[in-house]
Amino acid sequence: MEKPNQKYNKGMKSLKITCCLFVLLMMLSASATAQTEQVVGYCAEELPPNSVGLEGGELRISAAIHLPKSKMMRYKGGQLTKIRFAVKEGFENFSVWVRTSLNTSSKIVQSVEELQNGWNEVTLNRPYPIDGEDLYIGYTATQPDGFSGIIAGGTGNEYTSWIGVDNQWADYSEYGLGILYIQGIVEADVFDQDAAMVDLSLDKQTYTADETLHIDGMLVNTGTTNISGFQLNIIVDGGIGNAYVYDEVLLPEQTETFSHTLSLAGVSEGRHELIVSVVTNDDFDQNAANDELRVPFYVYSSTYPRTLLLEHFTSLPCVNCPPVDALLEEVTEQRGDVVWVSHHVGYRDDDFTLEASRNLTRFGVTGNPFIMIDRTLFDNKTTVAFVIRGESAEAVNDMYFDQAAAVPSFLELSASGDAVGNVLSIHVEGEGKDYVAELYPNAMLHVFLVEDQVYTPKPQAGNSTKHIHDNITRAFVTSSRGIAPQWQDDGTFQWDTTFELPEQWRQQMLRVVAFITKAADRESGYPTGEVLNATQAYITTDRPTGIATVSSAHARDTYYNIWGQRIDQPLQRHGVMIVRDGNAKSKKVIVR
Repeated sequence: MEKPNQKYNKGMKSLKITCCLFVLLMMLSASATAQTEQVVGYCAEELPPNSVGLEGGELRISAAIHLPKSKMMRYKGGQLTKIRFAVKEGFENFSVWVRTSLNTSSKIVQSVEELQNGWNEVTLNRPYPIDGEDLYIGYTATQPDGFSGIIAGGTGNEYTSWIGVDNQWADYSEYGLGILYIQGIVEADVFDQDAAMVDLSLDKQTYTADETLHIDGMLVNTGTTNISGFQLNIIVDGGIGNAYVYDEVLLPEQTETFSHTLSLAGVSEGRHELIVSVVTNDDFDQNAANDELRVPFYVYSSTYPRTLLLEHFTSLPCVNCPPVDALLEEVTEQRGDVVWVSHHVGYRDDDFTLEASRNLTRFGVTGNPFIMIDRTLFDNKTTVAFVIRGESAEAVNDMYFDQAAAVPSFLELSASGDAVGNVLSIHVEGEGKDYVAELYPNAMLHVFLVEDQVYTPKPQAGNSTKHIHDNITRAFVTSSRGIAPQWQDDGTFQWDTTFELPEQWRQQMLRVVAFITKAADRESGYPTGEVLNATQAYITTDRPTGIATVSSAHARDTYYNIWGQRIDQPLQRHGVMIVRDGNAKSKKVIVR
């Protein structure tokens, strides 16, 4: 048996070892990170002798520096507490701000009441939490006529010298401005050794099993000491993958971009996850939280049939529109996969112009005639609306329609409309892959009402005989921005609504057009993204068509419906007929 004092001494020895280990861990922890105040920027502390300004009288002027993700990842989890800047005294209405992009609104704006020549420091009333993403910090002020108060020096670059006039920004390092004297003060834990993954992307979201992933990414040394080589591990769902060894030394704040490929042979249909992680060669990284990034992708073996949405911008006073109308008729006659709607807006308004259609001009419509196919960019155009003139139907099909039709669709739609009296009940159903809601998390459903065979007393400009017009957009049932479909777990949704039809619309010529688009592309200013699929259906109605019994009887004047079938007598109410007189001349007649 142990004596009491032996047991006591043994316990004291164990306690001493434990305490020593605790102290050692605390010391290591303290050396690894320290909540310190860090200066983030590009300029020196010593000010240059000269200042600069922009000509043009009194201006509302801004100056900013860009702190990219590669720089800000070091301070992730910390906060921006102060902004320092150096200017000449004389600016008016001065404020500092924080933004995530120069073209978005400020996250923080704070007025500066008193300025002094040289360095100024503003403590933010509300510290800005740093998430490791891109950041812009700067100031905005009124520059009096003839005043030069911006301080810059040295040689600038793409991050250091952004100047904006009335929020129109340009990189003035290209004009030799130099580095702006703007700095951020952050409080954050900074690690000695830390390799961080900062970007990971794939060339697309959906693949077949015989395709290859094309992977691009970037990592950065966010620590304060060099990293002597590292390894990238690229895997799918924790299974197949590759490892790549890099022997080069990464200096603090230095980035490394990479591109690799990975075969999907043997990967099953459905949702998967690409996982890329970094391991330093000495296997010593003090911050494991940023060592890995994940990107979802989807493998498919089948798709849904695609129906294209053709949106045609036209107007009755448009003298250039009839040739394009004829070209589009020829194009669509060659295809069975197009839903055609016309928006009478652009060059001039007419009786068919809808206020809601004006929102669509933000796609790039500057007049008539313009078209959009699935609201898709072709050949990296800056707008999705474009003009076709002089091309053949075959060329237009090849350049645009066939290209849009080749895009795989992972959902399909069906629609119906049932009119009782003047009340139209609209029903839309959607079905997609079980991952469709995740693939398109902010998709929008759009529903139009479109009328065909509409008569106008005056002919269209440029065609003295054209009184009949098809594809007239009569109503935006869901508004121009659409509504979010409520997807169920099985990849389906249903949507129902009612709509009161004006008396003058001929119900037998109305159709419901429904389509789903990707999430809104706010950065480009477009109201919606690409069309994922479309559908249409003529409504059923309890109103009589006005077309009598089909007959083979002969008469001096013979009458035919729009399908070319003989009818006994002329129409008495709503409808369209063809009249062939005794001189074998035919003409269309609209009965209102």
